[in-house]
Amino acid sequence: MSTANHAAFADLSRPLLSPLPLAERERLAGAWRMASQDIADDIRFIRQYLKVIVEKDQRLSTGTLVHGRAYVEACAAWLPETVTRYLRNLRLISECEGAMIAAGVRFATSSDAWDA
Repeated sequence: MSTANHAAFADLSRPLLSPLPLAERERLAGAWRMASQDIADDIRFIRQYLKVIVEKDQRLSTGTLVHGRAYVEACAAWLPETVTRYLRNLRLISECEGAMIAAGVRFATSSDAWDA
């Protein structure tokens, strides 16, 4: 077995040192995971809404507006709601991470790095 594989399997074989019951660890991890997924959607929508608002007066070569006025207005209305949801999800992620650190529950600090 290669050294990298051995390290990975050795790491997986360590028992969790968390004093939390399994159900509570799963609840925390689930809330963290959902908020992480939701925040990615929030960022995507915020970028889209901002792009539409910036392009509100741009026209195609035919003279037609790139975005209809109603859609631009809708994006302008959705933007503050989405930013509020983004901040709520960000706070939830931070709270979950704090609780997970305190309980010794592992979680990803990035898509390619795990924090022990």
